[in-house]
Amino acid sequence: MNEKVPDFYNNKDLIFDEIWTLLSRGVVDRSEDFRLPVVIVNKGQISDGRIVVLRGAFKDRRVLRFHTDLRSSKIEALKKNNNIYFLFYNKKRKIQVRAKGEATIHYKDKITDEAWKKTMIISRKCYLATNAPGSVSENPHPGYPKELEGKNPKIEDTEIGYDNFCVVESKIREMEWLYLASQGHRRAKINIEDNGSVNTEWLTP
Repeated sequence: MNEKVPDFYNNKDLIFDEIWTLLSRGVVDRSEDFRLPVVIVNKGQISDGRIVVLRGAFKDRRVLRFHTDLRSSKIEALKKNNNIYFLFYNKKRKIQVRAKGEATIHYKDKITDEAWKKTMIISRKCYLATNAPGSVSENPHPGYPKELEGKNPKIEDTEIGYDNFCVVESKIREMEWLYLASQGHRRAKINIEDNGSVNTEWLTP
């Protein structure tokens, strides 16, 4: 028995809106698969991927946002090559999205100020690490001071972590969308122009 197909199945003009609906949901809904995309950056001739938490999806600006430690290796890579790639997959909806863009690193500006004020203590605690993420350690530990293991600091005691906090915003230039369906898959490519307009074309799955 064929499953009921959604409106966007044969209408490419609806795909872009569907993608951003899932992206926006990922920002606020912890159960949404799009909340945890794989992000790929380039270190010379080597690509490096990791999972991040989606913190912003701004359809009007075609921008995706996540937070990270300024000392992390992905920031070092983005400073040399700001091309960035996102990979999303929603298992229930059977939708995969690949997004390509150009990253901008925000540090101690209006954007980071506003984002830091909204960051919960449990997340702020991660930025209290003395050593940079990924640095070699003789013993296993969470990075932040041992006295904070298993408990949260006072909000005023987390402010020093702002020195390590940054926001990465990525201007999305291109998306590839794949929908898996028993009656036939669908695939499309979306090009985003500098003025924000979009051009969607079907691809062979």
